Amino acid sequence: MSSVAIPQLTRRRRRAEETPWQRAYFLLVALAVAAAVAVPQGMRFASWLFGGSGVGDPALGSALLLGLFAGFLLLLSWVGPIVVSPADARWLIMSPVGRRGVLARSATVLLAVLLVAGVLLGLLGSAVLGRPDLVVPGVLAATALVLAAGSAAVLVQAAEPGADLMRRAVVAVAVLAGGLAVFRPALPSVPLLPVPAAAVLLLAAVLGRRAWQRLATFPARALVETSVRVGAVVSASVSLEPALLTGIAELRYWRRRRLRSRPWPAAGPLLMTRADLRMAARRPGRLVVLAALAALPALIRQAGGSPGLAVLVLVAGGLAAAVTGAAGARWDAQHPELPRLFAGPRLGAHAIVPGVLAALWAGGAFAFLHAAGFVPLWSVLYGVAAAPALAAAGLRMARRGPINHAMPVIDLGFGGVPTGPIFWAAAGVDLAFAGVVPLLFLPPGPVALGLQAALGVLLLAGYLLVASRGRRAW
Repeated sequence: MSSVAIPQLTRRRRRAEETPWQRAYFLLVALAVAAAVAVPQGMRFASWLFGGSGVGDPALGSALLLGLFAGFLLLLSWVGPIVVSPADARWLIMSPVGRRGVLARSATVLLAVLLVAGVLLGLLGSAVLGRPDLVVPGVLAATALVLAAGSAAVLVQAAEPGADLMRRAVVAVAVLAGGLAVFRPALPSVPLLPVPAAAVLLLAAVLGRRAWQRLATFPARALVETSVRVGAVVSASVSLEPALLTGIAELRYWRRRRLRSRPWPAAGPLLMTRADLRMAARRPGRLVVLAALAALPALIRQAGGSPGLAVLVLVAGGLAAAVTGAAGARWDAQHPELPRLFAGPRLGAHAIVPGVLAALWAGGAFAFLHAAGFVPLWSVLYGVAAAPALAAAGLRMARRGPINHAMPVIDLGFGGVPTGPIFWAAAGVDLAFAGVVPLLFLPPGPVALGLQAALGVLLLAGYLLVASRGRRAW
């Protein structure tokens, strides 16, 4: 076959175009599906908003709103918030063109997101606080507050040495929300005052104008770093590799840290434990957030949640605390050359810090439950008894590798279900819930406490025995 025949075979005979009727049909179908999903939820939310019931406690409602605002600030600081595509970051940002014109599209998208978030936060605030008469002023105040926060996030992103300011603001708002939820002070139920509302509007206008001016001289390094991070996150999401996200977050955190050089400690069985303690101490923000979240099971019970839901949240929080202290085990699994520098098995030493953090978190959660009047004081011992099992689960979760996409796909008739992501997500969670069976299903008492302690110790010993044979998946 000649080279002339190949283009003739592959070339389309006539141009394929969508007619206006086809475009209108697809648009109407998409709008109908969106309306079928959103309208019932919107009607339910509207009935709650204009019913005026609220949550019954202004302090708890304010804590919920502050928690949502802290999560939004954290998302802004993590995303950028000014983001450009990798191609624009490599070509347009590095070329002598007007930077504000290149970043105008990203700024417009950010402005739309901030407006939608402000409106939703204002509506939710009016519904949570039970004040349907303050919908319009609440939406205006919340929108101004969110716009001010977004503009401040843009300025913080441009000031690279001050990139930690947003994270500290998130921690401060989260601590304030936790204080309101735990101590439940009496808050006055007064309408929005015009002076603070005008101050927020003025602040949003000033910060927005300053952020728009800063786009003209936005540093290229911050844009390139953001584009690389977001591109890696998109690639990890498309390829279903969540382990890459942890590595990206770790590298981003340590890239701007200046660590003091200290002499290497003397060798010993607790050398890895000391290293884990030092790694945990260098991330105090995580420890503060964990300490604040220890009151979450008590808040769930106070809000009318079932005891089973509170216990499930308690187990999940203990597992999160154990994973926080298992950073050393994760690094050893990702870099096998590090454990070879030391003689003898060291995985048992890595289990100490996760166990201690899990015991402190679970014990603190039971202490909050006791302070709220739901459990006796001796239930704090359940946190100590469940700590070994949670430590084993945390080590298993930290040492798991990437998703095995070569595992078979199960055909359920309505579509294939890949088993690789399922087994990856269940690694660690299975040990956590298998190790707290007495806590979940047995009535509280000395027998259940003793069985919980014995099961946790046996599970941790068995895990260390299996994992010490070199199986990274364990």
